[in-house]
Amino acid sequence: MKKFPIIFLFLLLTQVATSTIRYVSKTGSSTPPYTSWETASDSIQKCINVCVNGDTIVVANGRYNEALVVNVDLTLIGSSMDSCIIDGTGQTGQWPYTDITINANSDLKISGFQIISTNPAIGGSCIFTGNRLEVLNCRITRGQITTYASTPYAMLKNLIMDKYDISSISVDGRVLEVDNCVIIKDMDYSSKVGIDSDVDSAKIVNNIIIGTRGGSSLPHAQGRGISIEILRKAYIANNIVSGFNPNISATYANSGYFCIISNNLTSYLFTEHYGPSIWTVSDIKIYNNIIYKVTNGIRSDGGDVFGGYNLFWGNTRDTVKGYKIKETDVFADPMFVNDKRPDGNLDFDFHLQKYSPAIDAGDPTVLDVDGTRSDIGPYGGPYGEEYTYQDLAPRKPYGILSAINEREVTIKWIRNSEADTSHYVIYRDTVSTFPIDSNHIYRIQKDTLFRDTISEGINKVYYRIQCVDKQGNKGDASDVISFVLSDAGEYKSEGNYDYHLYQNYPNPFNPITKIGYQLKGRGRVKIMIYDIKGELIRQVLNEEKEGGYYEAEFDGSGLSSGIYLCRIEIINERGIPVYMNMRKMSLVK
Repeated sequence: MKKFPIIFLFLLLTQVATSTIRYVSKTGSSTPPYTSWETASDSIQKCINVCVNGDTIVVANGRYNEALVVNVDLTLIGSSMDSCIIDGTGQTGQWPYTDITINANSDLKISGFQIISTNPAIGGSCIFTGNRLEVLNCRITRGQITTYASTPYAMLKNLIMDKYDISSISVDGRVLEVDNCVIIKDMDYSSKVGIDSDVDSAKIVNNIIIGTRGGSSLPHAQGRGISIEILRKAYIANNIVSGFNPNISATYANSGYFCIISNNLTSYLFTEHYGPSIWTVSDIKIYNNIIYKVTNGIRSDGGDVFGGYNLFWGNTRDTVKGYKIKETDVFADPMFVNDKRPDGNLDFDFHLQKYSPAIDAGDPTVLDVDGTRSDIGPYGGPYGEEYTYQDLAPRKPYGILSAINEREVTIKWIRNSEADTSHYVIYRDTVSTFPIDSNHIYRIQKDTLFRDTISEGINKVYYRIQCVDKQGNKGDASDVISFVLSDAGEYKSEGNYDYHLYQNYPNPFNPITKIGYQLKGRGRVKIMIYDIKGELIRQVLNEEKEGGYYEAEFDGSGLSSGIYLCRIEIINERGIPVYMNMRKMSLVK
């Protein structure tokens, strides 16, 4: 006999006592009324056709290539969203809704399935109804969940939804609850909304809604992550929303209604910066949110905005418009565990580090689940979670600039933004592969400006920089910052850390000179020689090079004495010019 996990046995036992339990399996005899595994139907629709109001259908693992029509109040239980599949591909739904995988003309509760749209290439509705709907523990593939105005209640919980190019959830009706769903929008497509609702009341909590695509190219933010309209009340909390324009929007047809937006994270980590991130034209309360690395933060075009206790960080243009900054708002690095763009893999971690300024910094009237004052961000407040704060090492120093004048080295970098930053350790050696240990500590300082004088007789010197926090945690050291004295008496970088055109040597020359240049990474290098009038004299080089330091030879035989111009162009692997520079050369005969 077919066995099911305990969770499904529990669900079965909690059904109304008078309901009939029916079965669907690829291995049954398909004998009506399908009330045992031995007589189970080989088709979900066949089983639905013999059901009455209140019945439950339990479906075994397998792929069921069907478009379903439900005309009775029904509970539909699949064995797993990974292995129990309702595949509408190539199927035709009930007229006139021919692109619907499940058309529910009555109340429906469904759990434990992967549901695929009838036309995965362009998408369609995986579930369509105007009746009471509960969708739990399902994967929705290339399709949306759609309800219309007569829907009294829609509960969507523990769903994974991906790739649909319009709205993943489009709900009209009275009451909407969306809880703990992951919605991934493929930004290769033109129109995109994560949750689009026009209801009387909405509660949208603990969801991850991301607009992204794999690879290195970041598209512009488009569409809306969470869009709510004509609501009497709404509570939008503890969501992570990134990559839309805006990420969260709230509009109303009538004044006097109220919306709360709290403990969310909105960002543009997965798309090019665009904004606003939170947009409203209504009476609204916005508090305990993190607005992170966006172009425009909070924008209000109407209504009264009540707020405070929001954290703003890394925003590139207007922090707010129509929102008055409060003394309780925080402008500091929230110190996430991992906020790096995952290039298609959702491995980010927006939990707060132990010394984050967002901890216990939210509205004091709101408590975390552990009873302390609310943290700012998606894991604080009554719908957040209790977790152990990690004390992580500082980030690697970045934004490093270096220069040398005679033998004095100057290195500058951007100060670490972590609240617990203490100081920097400067390591130095004359060998590029030196280890990061106490024997190579050259200086300890709090400043982000470092100067050093290179002694006579030394023609190579290498540095690395490491940040240390107040707890003594040491971050990763920077890449090697290198200087190598060339034959022209000039220090040059030996590693693949920048683009540069060095002064030719010897200079003046007769008739041969060498032109040094450096590439940060692989690219096409063009070196051309012009006369003082700007006329092209000769092309020295036009070829692909790996990152590193190179020298090209130029023979000035046949040219008259005078000033010439050496010009370099570097084009990266994607065909984009990344570096151009020019130096004067003196030919003396």
